[in-house]
Amino acid sequence: MKEENSSEVPLLDDDEHGLLRSLVHATYWLDDGLQAHMRKHANLSLPRAQSMAMIYLTEGVDRPSDLAGKLAVSKQAAQQVLKELAKKGIIRMEPDPQNGRQKRVVFTDYGRELRSIAKQGLFALDAELNRRIGTKNLLALRRALDQPWGDAPE
Repeated sequence: MKEENSSEVPLLDDDEHGLLRSLVHATYWLDDGLQAHMRKHANLSLPRAQSMAMIYLTEGVDRPSDLAGKLAVSKQAAQQVLKELAKKGIIRMEPDPQNGRQKRVVFTDYGRELRSIAKQGLFALDAELNRRIGTKNLLALRRALDQPWGDAPE
């Protein structure tokens, strides 16, 4: 008996890298486009590690240890990224009101301004991708990626 989502087409075919290569390529395409937008409209470009951290910070991850977990890096590596963002005036660290031994990340006024510019850039990238691959494909891509995948297999 076939599964509902099975297909006669092999998943990896001749491309042994399959989905991972495609997802990495897509992530870099979006980040490169966002960085170009930020250079043009905010005279700022962030290294990829800082850019990836900003995604999680924008989503509300505000503790360095939680950020390290999301980025799958050491706490020290996350602290270094946050230190660099603070030097640029984008964030500041404040005592966590729920746990005095921890810090939390807060956006500065400049950081909130940059977030707004980045959001405009992401809308523009969505529109460009829609133009390039079509609405049907873009919506299908989003639906597929937004499905609950569960934990990675061990």
